[in-house]
Amino acid sequence: MTADLATISEAFCTIQNSHILVVGDVMLDRFIDGHVSRISPEAPVPILEKSAVKQMPGGSANVACNLAFLGAKTTLIGAIGDDDAGQILAAELGKNPAITFAPHIVAGRPTTLKTRYRAAGQQILRVDDEDTSPLMPDVTDAILSQIETCLKSTPAVDAVIISDYAKGCLTPAVIQKIVTLCKQADIKTIADPKLADFSAYRGVDILTPNLSELRAASYEALDAIDDITNVAHDLIVKHELGGILATLSARGMVLTVAGGTTILGAATARDVFDVSGAGDTVVATVAACVAQNIAHPLAVDIANLAAGVAVAKSGTAIVSPGEILAQLPTTKIATDWPYWADQCQQWRKSGAKVGFTNGCFDLLHPGHIYLLQQAAAHCDRLIVGLNSDLSVKRLKGNNRPLQSSDSRANVLASLPFIDGVAVFEEDTPYNLVSTLQPDVIIKGGDYKASDVVGADIVNARGGEVIITPTLGTHSSSAIIER
Repeated sequence: MTADLATISEAFCTIQNSHILVVGDVMLDRFIDGHVSRISPEAPVPILEKSAVKQMPGGSANVACNLAFLGAKTTLIGAIGDDDAGQILAAELGKNPAITFAPHIVAGRPTTLKTRYRAAGQQILRVDDEDTSPLMPDVTDAILSQIETCLKSTPAVDAVIISDYAKGCLTPAVIQKIVTLCKQADIKTIADPKLADFSAYRGVDILTPNLSELRAASYEALDAIDDITNVAHDLIVKHELGGILATLSARGMVLTVAGGTTILGAATARDVFDVSGAGDTVVATVAACVAQNIAHPLAVDIANLAAGVAVAKSGTAIVSPGEILAQLPTTKIATDWPYWADQCQQWRKSGAKVGFTNGCFDLLHPGHIYLLQQAAAHCDRLIVGLNSDLSVKRLKGNNRPLQSSDSRANVLASLPFIDGVAVFEEDTPYNLVSTLQPDVIIKGGDYKASDVVGADIVNARGGEVIITPTLGTHSSSAIIER
């Protein structure tokens, strides 16, 4: 791991400008959880006492969900059946405003449905309901026409993911037509392969096989990294690929680029709970990076972190920027607001009350410490909004601040009762409050609660504004004048 939190945070800000098209085999993942306490008297099989059912988008649809969670605008193209599973899948995808999904409905063909039965988190059976025969030519033609229209749309498509699960949507001929359309439009392609014959994916920019798929394509029992990269290079040349990102399970992943460059991303040790959808997470993350021309080493670092989060989750995995950044060494300072917004959301999901206060904090004095302690006492997690150097200069005069925003942020971050510091450029933190959506705003002084910046935002979501007393007459200006 070479990238730090600031670098990866900046990458996520860039990713949010992306529009990515996903084409492939959409499906519905169903998880039936229960308890096994006895064996059936009819046969030597366990009896599962059902306790819960969860349903979520799978396959290409899960790729789209991961992209949306990363902040990218996503268009999903695929086919579903005229059945309950198709309706449920479309409804689930419709809940995310970042995903555009106009499926081709094929009468008489089932929506691919994978039902997993689990006891105490352990999968004991999977049942697949599907038709893997190629789609009829009229459906294929309609899909290709939709792709061509999308590639000419606004906002422009930055990258295309070919998500192949060998369920009939993507034949080699269809894949090659997609690649040709993308090359004509100068749009990058990322393909997640299922076919052992990689000639089907000729010309794609990045191919993302797992180790088993790479072994099948090369007819070799690969294990050593050198052997993997040598085979990857041969396949790149043979099939005119831009690169191969091979995922290696517990060993991480290795990217081999045309020309021979190799980038190894070592996995971080962690408990593996469920691998469902982890490959989709990697493909989505890499595609989001490729779409914005993020350097390959950084893209591998981000994808590696995302994969680690995914395998630790139950069910089909969806990973957010906050969860990825949380894998990095702990820091309380991040420059991008989306990171803090995601972090606040994660805290709220765990039942924590998120608080917010703000100031210039140019020279930290006892009055500041008292205010911050009071603020922390009214919440479980405290984010401090910090005026940037230009913001302080506009508010306090050309001779301020005495300390840079980096210095002021580091001082605040050293306080154990502060959980995060977010810098804002405006004169007020209104836009920052709107992004963070805190549960409570805490201010010191003689304010009226209704006059506090952001009060309307917090009150609208059922939160509150708390005015705390100040400690004496401490002020930075008075200290400076001495």
